[in-house]
Amino acid sequence: MRRALAAVVLGGALLATAACGSAADPAAAPATSAAAPDYSANTKQVCGALEEVLAGKTLEAETTKAVTDAVKGKTTEAQIDKATVDAMKKVFAKWADGIAAEAAKAEDPKLKAGIQAFATALKAQAATMKTIDDADKLMDGSEIEKAGAEIDKFCA
Repeated sequence: MRRALAAVVLGGALLATAACGSAADPAAAPATSAAAPDYSANTKQVCGALEEVLAGKTLEAETTKAVTDAVKGKTTEAQIDKATVDAMKKVFAKWADGIAAEAAKAEDPKLKAGIQAFATALKAQAATMKTIDDADKLMDGSEIEKAGAEIDKFCA
């Protein structure tokens, strides 16, 4: 049980730092066309909301509850580990859905695509989890890192 709770805490810590970085502010770039749409207000709003989702403020509590509920009645380490991984997959998939919901609100097509790519990559990476230790590597997927860098161009 301690191993499962350690995975929850570690997973929460890893997720809280997802898609954070320091990139140049796209608003500081010179305009290339007078007719280009101004997405700045929407981008600021979406980035603020996305930051809240990515911060995973409720993620650790949700993960802890999901894992605690999943391991009830499990008696062997193998049963506990499997139940923990299954619960974490569900929580990460729900988190990815929350990220994708923010993509739907973005007016800038590049920001929308970046957020959606991040959510899709996160969900795909979470689906590959087979062990509790895989949670450590969850945010290290190249597609997740690439999409996170794209989001950082807008939201850093």
